[in-house]
Amino acid sequence: MMASSAKKAKVESTRMPNWLELPIDLTKNILQRLDTVEIVTSARNVCSLWWNICKDPLMWRGRRTINMSGYQTRQFDFSCLEKICRCAIDLSCGHLEDIDISLFGTDDLLRYMAHRASYIRRLRLFRCREISNKGFSEFVKKFSLLEDLDISFNNLTKDTVEVIGQCCPLLKSLNLEKIRSSDCYFIDQVCAIAKTMPGLRHLKLTRIVLPNTTLIAILEGCPLLESLDVKECHRLYVSRSLKKWCHEKIKDLQLPDSYVDDRYVIFDHDDDLANADTRRYI
Repeated sequence: MMASSAKKAKVESTRMPNWLELPIDLTKNILQRLDTVEIVTSARNVCSLWWNICKDPLMWRGRRTINMSGYQTRQFDFSCLEKICRCAIDLSCGHLEDIDISLFGTDDLLRYMAHRASYIRRLRLFRCREISNKGFSEFVKKFSLLEDLDISFNNLTKDTVEVIGQCCPLLKSLNLEKIRSSDCYFIDQVCAIAKTMPGLRHLKLTRIVLPNTTLIAILEGCPLLESLDVKECHRLYVSRSLKKWCHEKIKDLQLPDSYVDDRYVIFDHDDDLANADTRRYI
């Protein structure tokens, strides 16, 4: 009799749990821990209960992030990823605040976001080659609450940068990365950052050709900067005096390793940007 009870207890202890018997709130909590692709392509298709939970606005109210940056074309093609992203946007029911996508972004997808996710505060677009300056400019006008923008690009125009600065007054963090290194200067775009984004706290520029005078423009136009990372920018030769000035103004500073002696002044073809007060730092 005792052996039978012990055997029954052992069987019950090793039996797989019945997930359908979990309280609804606990099930929601578990599902919220899955990433966007797992919810859309797998979890909601398990059973009718999970299907209903995944389309419940209350479930998505606590889930304000769409992160689709880790999926490559060998897993899903671009059109499939875009459909998944659109579905996740719909499921979020307007509560979405954070979007992170790689490679598959298009102007049409941005337009879809603009009409269904007006509370975006953080946006990362990694190497989305099908997004144009025109498409991005139209999209960003819809998001006055944007605080953190991280984009990689081939050709970001001055006009697009100005639209970002004018339409996103709450922007605090900006990360611009050029997909391919080139000899094209980024002078006008950086000057647009300095003129239209005085509230920036964090700025990172990667694989961009910057002359020295643009660094001066950033320091003067963005007085609230707490961190500045230009260590991977090209043709930026910082003098000791300019480096000292940068460290005095900015807590977290990343500059290129190269520098020039203060006895030598380097001027680029944009020398007209430098004034009498700043020439000594160049």
